[in-house]
Amino acid sequence: MPPEEAVASFDSASAFFMALARAIEGRDFPYLGQSRWKALPVRASALLPRPLRCRAYAVASGREGVAVDRLGDIDLDEAASWVARTYPERRYPAVLIGSSNGALTHLAAACGVPWLPQTLLVPVRRRGADPADMPAALDFGARHGPSLLAHNPRVALHQMQDANQDALSGSQMAYFRVKWTSLPPAYQRFLDERLEPGAPVVVVRDMSTWPVTRVGDRHVFQVGAQGGMSAEEYHHAPGVPTPDGTAAEAEWGFADPLLDGLRKAAHRTGHPVVEVRYGHPQDPAAAVADVLRSWTRRRGGAAQRLLVSSFVVHDPWRTIATGSVPFWTFFPVQSAARDLSDYLVSTTYDDVDVLLFSHGVESRGLADARTWQRIAELARRRGRLLGVDPRAFPADFAVFARYTSALRSLPDAGLTWSPLAVADALAGLRGAEQLSVVGG
Repeated sequence: MPPEEAVASFDSASAFFMALARAIEGRDFPYLGQSRWKALPVRASALLPRPLRCRAYAVASGREGVAVDRLGDIDLDEAASWVARTYPERRYPAVLIGSSNGALTHLAAACGVPWLPQTLLVPVRRRGADPADMPAALDFGARHGPSLLAHNPRVALHQMQDANQDALSGSQMAYFRVKWTSLPPAYQRFLDERLEPGAPVVVVRDMSTWPVTRVGDRHVFQVGAQGGMSAEEYHHAPGVPTPDGTAAEAEWGFADPLLDGLRKAAHRTGHPVVEVRYGHPQDPAAAVADVLRSWTRRRGGAAQRLLVSSFVVHDPWRTIATGSVPFWTFFPVQSAARDLSDYLVSTTYDDVDVLLFSHGVESRGLADARTWQRIAELARRRGRLLGVDPRAFPADFAVFARYTSALRSLPDAGLTWSPLAVADALAGLRGAEQLSVVGG
């Protein structure tokens, strides 16, 4: 099975590495990486009543799902090759490897360096499922997970079931997140052939963990996810299997077994290893914003526009081209809104533009559009929701097409392209709160 068909395109990892590859080539990331023609029905969805809109979103999500009888046809080593060859064929002054993180994707774009994800999402077709039925989800994974694992010995399966934030998509598919526990050959070749001499290998280590139920030697089941609810709140719901351990959080967390092989591969080829550690996906956002604001000013920009991205609704190249400062929010939830508000209380901008990801449900812990608008109004001149219909949020699915024209309407800053030095980027992170930069 071609990796483009086996791996979800709407996931954080896919959206981040595809957007980054385009940014390295000086191109924007329209329509979440989909074609313009596929974006037309997404934009037209705004005309539907909300129940039909949500149903269409759920069905469209489910269409990405892999049939269970095809799981044995998936070669995740080939998926790693697909990731590596997405980047322009050249040598790079560094590479990031590990956890998904939108803020660090912006930083990598400024440095002109790639990121190789540890985790990918294989969506598995499961139409008509009750996303809140955890025993049924666990049984589904126990029956079908072994087919995927048998042909992919280098990965562990972190099955995730979130009835709070993924209620629509979860009614149509199961989330099989896979994490490499040893270095895939394509990543090994990248380190051998695509780095400049002495270029650092930057390991992105999100230390997030989550309670899990062990299903097999390389398979755990996770109820809930980072977002608007705590792990404890998820596990108080009826019918939830009792967890018997903890593991790296399915979407964001770094699985430690990869680290030893990664260090050996880097040292064998003469590349120092630097670890960027943090405890939550939101943690790097403020530090990255400060580093990139200073970089933009050194290039002659005013750096007075803060562009707030939301989960996969982002565009690293348009952020750079417009001279904007990125502040990434991992999901439009109250904790992320508080972090943005705290940042704007301590750091002022003339303009604040806020993008919002829509997942279709009034999930617990969600920050509504009015909350985001009030935070944007902390700007000295103008704060606004950009490309967002606040009346439709969080079922504003047309935003996945509309954000492209909204970002393209921002004026180009006309700054000369000069990549941020990797050493300067790491130095900027070293003194930041909630981050630890080790090695190098």
